Amino acid sequence: MNYIKAAFDAVCADAKPASSAYVSLYVNLPYYGGPEEGGWWGSDTELVAYHEVSNDVEAKAISEAVQKMADEMSTEAKDRFNRSCAASVEWVEEHDPMADVSDYFPEPDGEERYWVATESRPGEHVSQGSRGYE
Repeated sequence: MNYIKAAFDAVCADAKPASSAYVSLYVNLPYYGGPEEGGWWGSDTELVAYHEVSNDVEAKAISEAVQKMADEMSTEAKDRFNRSCAASVEWVEEHDPMADVSDYFPEPDGEERYWVATESRPGEHVSQGSRGYE
């Protein structure tokens, strides 16, 4: 059997061992933590989806396509966040022009941000931010 492996190795001198990896889509979800020191924010990182790939070439191609989608999703999330903030300000200006927006609406968290990672197991970058002021 060793002669078969030796023959294979001779024919495929540049052969690389197969190794799977995962292309993962993540989202950072910001949150307002509290008013201490003028206000503080944190974020959680959640795994949205993942895809198993069998080599680096496939991982790179898929990562690039998913990153393009992630950039579009981040832009849409930022636009939604900005529209929401603008709507809150407009509502206050219409209903109680002398008030502060925070009199009616909670502190905004911020927009979601999507990003891509290639990793050896799905979910390696999942994290939860601190819920206490530090």
